[in-house]
Amino acid sequence: MIDKFLLGGYTSDNYTPNNHSEGIYVASLDTEKEQLTDIKLMVTLDDPAFFNYGLKNHKIAVVMTKDDSTGGVGIIDVNAKTGTGRLIAEKMLDQSVKGSYEAYNYFKKLYYWNELRYTVPSYVYLDENRKMVFAANYNTNAIYTWKLDDNYQFITEHRYPIEGRGPKAVQDAAHIHYTRLLPDGRLIVCSLGADKIMIFDVNDDASLSPVSEFHTKAGFGPRQLAFNENTNNYIYVLNEVGSRTGVVKYDPETGLLSQIDDYSNIPEGYAGHNQSAGIRVSADGKFVYASNRGHDSLAVYKVLNGGGHLEKIQTIKTDGVSPRDFDLSKNGDFLLCANQMSNELILFKRDSKEGYLNIVQRDIKHDACVRVLEATDFLS
Repeated sequence: MIDKFLLGGYTSDNYTPNNHSEGIYVASLDTEKEQLTDIKLMVTLDDPAFFNYGLKNHKIAVVMTKDDSTGGVGIIDVNAKTGTGRLIAEKMLDQSVKGSYEAYNYFKKLYYWNELRYTVPSYVYLDENRKMVFAANYNTNAIYTWKLDDNYQFITEHRYPIEGRGPKAVQDAAHIHYTRLLPDGRLIVCSLGADKIMIFDVNDDASLSPVSEFHTKAGFGPRQLAFNENTNNYIYVLNEVGSRTGVVKYDPETGLLSQIDDYSNIPEGYAGHNQSAGIRVSADGKFVYASNRGHDSLAVYKVLNGGGHLEKIQTIKTDGVSPRDFDLSKNGDFLLCANQMSNELILFKRDSKEGYLNIVQRDIKHDACVRVLEATDFLS
């Protein structure tokens, strides 16, 4: 069987020296040979560092830059038969709202202040049913929403600045890092800098109405979420700053989140720099996976008590530098991970019953990859 993944990342040299990436790629996984057999360019695009797709009409919402002078979001129309795509709509952000942030250099092992020439969202989500796009802007501390017409052109925009900060140096501002829809249609948003998760109702014009705010422990820095749809509305919160995975429960009736517990993504006693980056839940809801940049590993958790608690069962190195994103294959037997700073992919075989990982393919050359998304059904 051939499984498919979409790969995105940076095309400039700003983050990775000698970068040769050109856009979004399709990677083919031969599950019988247990290896990636092909990586092909799907669409040429500047800095597609994050994207999500809709199965209904084969569209991708993507963050992007343009002419090295502006940033925004775009819509890609994909031909599933040929595995090729084309940009059909774009919306560049108002660049008068500048941003900057504290960043970390993995090679020099030091923090530096990143002054930006332009701003671009960090994460984007597509609502195909209601023709809407939602974006999180880390640099300017704001949520953006857009209404699309039937041809996926941007027609209405809303911007929601968020205030607040946390106790750590990298939490100098709200730094909105993630947004997605919950199964009930509400929007959930992570503010890494302000240590809070926000929930909104989404109106017909893509505008937002506040529902609730949940505050994590100080210094956690919620970066990303994974929703366990097999259990009773449990959400796993990846904390970048605190290098932990938290468990919260969502109540659809009230729109409120409640804290359950949290767990360290890195081994006890590890004293080096680390920022947790990505999180996934297995399709059966029985295992949670989280990536660590710095410790350069994946943490594997077993889900207990109907989703409400976790037990770490494995920490495995990714044999590279800065594993940023990863995803499970369609059948759940493999996990593909991107080591951003060492310009390579690594393939793990996964024990679908016990959750454990082991490496089956190393040193798969691919520059500056920061987005890995399983796409077998999307490209079928």
